[in-house]
Amino acid sequence: MQAAPIRIELPTGLPVGTVNAYLFTEPEPVLVDTGLKSAESLAALQAGLAKYDLAMADLARVIVSHHHVDHFGLAATIARAGNAEIWVLESTYAWLVDFEDKWRKRLAYYSDYLLESFGLASEAIEPILKYMATVQDVCETVPAHRVKTFTTEDQLSMGGADWKVLHTPGHASTLTCFYQPDLHHFLSTDMLLPLTPTPIVERPVDGTHRRGKPLLQYLSSLERVETLEVDQVFPGHGDPFTEHRELIRHQRERIQNRKEECLQHLRKGFKTLGELLPIMYAHYPPAFRFAGLWMIVGYIDLLESEGKVFTEEKDGVWSYHAYRD
Repeated sequence: MQAAPIRIELPTGLPVGTVNAYLFTEPEPVLVDTGLKSAESLAALQAGLAKYDLAMADLARVIVSHHHVDHFGLAATIARAGNAEIWVLESTYAWLVDFEDKWRKRLAYYSDYLLESFGLASEAIEPILKYMATVQDVCETVPAHRVKTFTTEDQLSMGGADWKVLHTPGHASTLTCFYQPDLHHFLSTDMLLPLTPTPIVERPVDGTHRRGKPLLQYLSSLERVETLEVDQVFPGHGDPFTEHRELIRHQRERIQNRKEECLQHLRKGFKTLGELLPIMYAHYPPAFRFAGLWMIVGYIDLLESEGKVFTEEKDGVWSYHAYRD
């Protein structure tokens, strides 16, 4: 008998609110995502498992959807508690087994190059980097011998059914979702949420300064997910929902509206991300304003792809200019 995933809400202490882990109890206990490493999250996970007469030691497998700390922070704790295998997409592997090094290099990329190239002043950069430096406290590296990998061509057995692995980059380069075509169930993790997932700019894997364009990747992933027949969505944050195509339409509409708002600011003479950020995301606390920063980067990338904006570089700072109509 095929079973639906059981939602376990875990606290994060972050503006995003709680994060969802999903439990399958049969034919073997499998958990999708873990929450971050904290006493509160651990207690909530243990309580959620106990409702089904399970403990962490009973878990056979843990499936990690992507490399963000609120989704795999407790993976090492679970591994120590029993014999669970920790399963991840191949490109996520290094983040689990060498998280400290990967995070240190990302911070260096932000602090030594990216944030200053966006024209952010030091008083704007400092709270962002200070907050991000605390991330290592809510995550822990997983021993390599406990980590198994899957590919984008695989299917994972969960709850007595085979779930297709879907690689849907945008919010994260490694983000994977899981689709069950018979039940029309979709574990969307952080790909499809009531609020637009932040398209995070990551350190290029080749060590250069060339960055990807995650919002464009996200929009492409939306197109792919829109074709699926889905009756129930199980997201990484918030309540499960239906009508996924209506949400996708809403997401696109909001992105287009905010993109046009960004264009109007550029036409008024604002030129750098440092100038745009306090205008478009003034309501964000300084430490979390990087989420708005990544959205503006995405709007600029989208405008460039449409031929509405061009980029100039002077003294290591990028500026953006709207073409005349």
